[in-house]
Amino acid sequence: VLGLSAYGYGSLTALLVLYLSEERVGGENLGLAVFAAAFLLTRSVGSPLVDRHGGLAVARVVLVVEAAGLVLLAAAPGEVVALLATAVTGVGIGLIYPAATSVTLHRTGALGPGVAVGAMTSFWDLGILVAGPLGGLVAAELGYRPAFGLAAALAVLAFGVTYAVAPQVLPVMRS
Repeated sequence: VLGLSAYGYGSLTALLVLYLSEERVGGENLGLAVFAAAFLLTRSVGSPLVDRHGGLAVARVVLVVEAAGLVLLAAAPGEVVALLATAVTGVGIGLIYPAATSVTLHRTGALGPGVAVGAMTSFWDLGILVAGPLGGLVAAELGYRPAFGLAAALAVLAFGVTYAVAPQVLPVMRS
């Protein structure tokens, strides 16, 4: 789930400025700053939602938000919509790591949380690693819009995967 979501992060950070500039959408000077602001604000303000509602529930919501942002970005007719889509994508990606960490820790309990989080983080890194070259190849062959469309499709796939792991997730412990 985390690797598929990270693909969207990697695609956005690798291709956004080029897309906004080369497609004459506009906002290339602000795009990454808008993404970073939305990502960081969501991460800092929204992280308690993971504790309150559980990692799986939050992951499902933010994966839909990420996918919606990427679809909107792929279809953006101009600068304002593109920057809004970038912010929406940042909101979606901002909470996936804390949500996935929560799910991972609930699955492993006390049986090796360091190894589990390390493995989980490797999938995040792998998603970003693959996104740059693959997203660039898709953009070169088909255009930037299909490259963001692929990232959105992978976020939707990650959403589906959350249902495959759901029976194995332990209930959220509330104090």
